[in-house]
Order: sequence, then structure tokens, then C-alpha cells
Amino acid sequence: MLNRKSSTEIVNAGVSPVGKKNRSMIRPLLTYLCLSSFPITAYAQDWVPVYEEPRHRLLFENDRVMILDVNLPLGYESLYHQHLLDVLYVTISGTKVFAQPLNGKKRIADVKTGDLRFSSDNHELPHIHRVGNLGSSPFHIIGVGVKGDPLNNVEPVEGDKQGMQLVDERPNAGVYRISLKPGEKSGMHKHNLPFTRVYLSGGEVRINASAPSVVAAGDYHWEESVQSHRYENVGDETIDIIEIQSR
Repeated sequence: MLNRKSSTEIVNAGVSPVGKKNRSMIRPLLTYLCLSSFPITAYAQDWVPVYEEPRHRLLFENDRVMILDVNLPLGYESLYHQHLLDVLYVTISGTKVFAQPLNGKKRIADVKTGDLRFSSDNHELPHIHRVGNLGSSPFHIIGVGVKGDPLNNVEPVEGDKQGMQLVDERPNAGVYRISLKPGEKSGMHKHNLPFTRVYLSGGEVRINASAPSVVAAGDYHWEESVQSHRYENVGDETIDIIEIQSR
């Protein structure tokens, strides 16, 4: 089980040093060639992959899923970035935002805490856009993109689905919302395929007979193996859990 502290490292390749004497002669020549022979904008990048946008932090990725932490402070406007996967956005903290496609007009929306939506709800893929926070509070979402082709001969979830609400279905993903008041339990259900769990709200939860765990809004877990489990709210606040089931 992998937790929200997973991260990706990028290592920059080194460049061999140049001696002082040679460097003093080479720099002016290179500067002249660059300015006189090539337009300054020749290497300009209009957009970046989604995981290279500074506020779209890649938390975890493998051959089945990509998980992003998108956290936009007040007034922040992102770089234009490209989405290749259909991503489910789990809104941890909503506010007023805008989205603007490359060479298109801004669209403004009031996104509510708890909202769930797929990126394909508003545009076809691949898609390039930028987003910005126009509200009075931070905008925080966890984005889960499911990879791979659907496995039509496998029942993704079976067993007792008490307390589980199927809120969305796509060819390769099913989205369940589990809302538990203090003392409530979900039904014992079995996942036959990998899935991602995102806590929409924090609290104290027990899974099966394990020791209670304190969780926070935005925590996530990627579950690789087949498993059966139930949730029990052993805290004082309602806990909302989102399960994104691979298909």
C-alpha cells in the first residue's frame, strides 16, 4: 500500500566544464550566433505536460494510474499544460476558478468542496489549458487518471455494497462515494482489480480489524492487490471516502 508521501525525483544531467580562457572567447561567439541567426522565440514552449506545471504535483504513477495533487493559492494562474488521460478530480477545497483552453476564452465556475468530475466532462482529450484561482480560498483537488484498457470479463467490485454509492461510471473506471457518520460501517466488499482511495474529509477510520488510523482530507492510497474490506468510522466527525475503481 502506497501513501500520499510518494514522490518523483528528477535528476539533471551534468555538463563538462570549460576552461576560463576558452570560455571567455566562446560565450560572445555563441551569443552573437544565437541572436543573429535564430529568432528568440524559436525554442519557446507554449505548454508543458500536466505533471510539469508547478502546482500540479505528481504524487504517484505506474502503468495503471497517475495521481496528481493540484493546489492553487489565491490569485495563482497556472502554465498552459496538456492532459492526455481522463482524470477524475476530487475537490478537497473548492472556490471560484477559471479554465482557459489554448487560444480560447476563459470559462469561470464556482467549484464546490466535494465536487467530483472527470476532465472529459468539459473537453475532448488530449486537451491543453490553463487554470486559475479567482476565489478567496485555496483551490485543492486530488486528480486520479486511470490507465489501460477496460477488463470486461472481471467484476470490479462484489459483495455487500451497503453505504457505497456508485456516482459515476466510465469505460475504464467506476467512482464510489462512501459517507459514514460516527459509529457507522460500510458493507464488506471485495475489489477484484486495483483501485485508488481518496479521503474527501478527515477523521478516524478503521479498515477491517486494523488499528484505527487518523486521516486527513486529501490523503490517498493506491491498492494494487485483490482485497476484501469494510470501513468503520470510529471518530466524532462524518468521513467521506472516494474509491476510484479500475475497470
